[in-house]
Amino acid sequence: MVKTASAQTPYKRFAQNLKHALDHLRCTPAERALFREPKHIWKNTITIVRDNRTSANFPAFRVQYNDARGPYKGGIRFHPAADEDEVKALAALMAIKTAVVDIPFGGAKGGVQCDPKNLSKREVQLLSRAYVRAFATHIGPDIDVPAPDVNTNPDIMGWMRDEYEVLTKSFAPAVITGKPLSYGGSLGRDTATARGAFFILEELIERKALNPKDLRVVIQGFGNAGAAMAQFLHNAGCTIVAVSDSHGGIYYKEGLDPVRIQKYKSSTGSVTGEYCQGSVCDIKKMKMDNVQAVTNEELLELPCDILIPAALDNVITAKNAGKIQAHFILELANGPTTPEADSILTKRNIQVIPDVLSNAGGVTVSYFEWVQGRSGEQWTAERVDADLKRIMLAAFRAVRREAGREKLSYRGAAFVLGVKRMLETMRVRGWVK
Repeated sequence: MVKTASAQTPYKRFAQNLKHALDHLRCTPAERALFREPKHIWKNTITIVRDNRTSANFPAFRVQYNDARGPYKGGIRFHPAADEDEVKALAALMAIKTAVVDIPFGGAKGGVQCDPKNLSKREVQLLSRAYVRAFATHIGPDIDVPAPDVNTNPDIMGWMRDEYEVLTKSFAPAVITGKPLSYGGSLGRDTATARGAFFILEELIERKALNPKDLRVVIQGFGNAGAAMAQFLHNAGCTIVAVSDSHGGIYYKEGLDPVRIQKYKSSTGSVTGEYCQGSVCDIKKMKMDNVQAVTNEELLELPCDILIPAALDNVITAKNAGKIQAHFILELANGPTTPEADSILTKRNIQVIPDVLSNAGGVTVSYFEWVQGRSGEQWTAERVDADLKRIMLAAFRAVRREAGREKLSYRGAAFVLGVKRMLETMRVRGWVK
């Protein structure tokens, strides 16, 4: 019996893509064993005293998948769905991603099962510091370098760095990345994920001899990465026809203004805030502006040239892949497309730029921040941007060559390239003959 995408866990979806790469490279059983499971899965229960003086417990994880190419690297997310399997999958994807962009890191991920929206700022700080205490012996500038992820931010990274330094009685600006600029952060980190993806898309548009003014773009997810990407593409002349967040989305075929959308999201909490309060929308105003309210599911199937999933994983599945009308899909989210959907999209000649390539701008600038922390330098914004562009385009071109030479999809080529680079280092280190 073939399992449906919904029956698969995130790690099983990763393993399916990994297997294709291992099969393609004709890896030996000994080589395959190195990729089967993470090297370490650390678990703990974090306890904090809440503002109402009651105790609250939260499951917490740090998964270290592979460190063949350098210290483990990966974000920490605070989310109700951050269970062991999800964190495992994200750690594994990070190992492939750092190898694809050829930076000297391995792959890791962390998570705390909580809803930070239901916590006060003080409680979030307590949780952040408790996380570092729980896993302090497993992280460090040369061991494992955490970073922000879903629902975590520079303030949280600053608290975590401070807690680590208090515990270890050390000065450790390179222990964590994504910190505030005033506390060892890097210029360009806030928009790095979108900026890296934009460089790839810019190159793709040029190679396909497309005119940005003719391109219609749909973006699912208007958080940090999605909002920044909308602005970059708008500035380049593309037409943003639809955007969404967790509350729903809006569609206007003549083009939306990302600045205006961000303004209303900031004041109302939603991209639909100009027209809707909760589920109640001003239909008259929407008709006057020719704007339609759409669900996140409907948004994926809108007519467009470029579809950018920038929110959750597992949103493009076998169920909706046949209805997608985009010509290109650029993955800003981690794991938005299931393997079954990938097969359908490939048959339909819809080109997917996979997450392990397209959203690697964040970890690349995290690498820059780590280098700056170790050296005591402060890079200019121009240097960060130039080096990010160089690395992202080198990765894209390497994946493109691999895809053409081996007749693979871009995802298949990225996995093959990442695994190949990891194996090369493992052989040098004597992990495998």
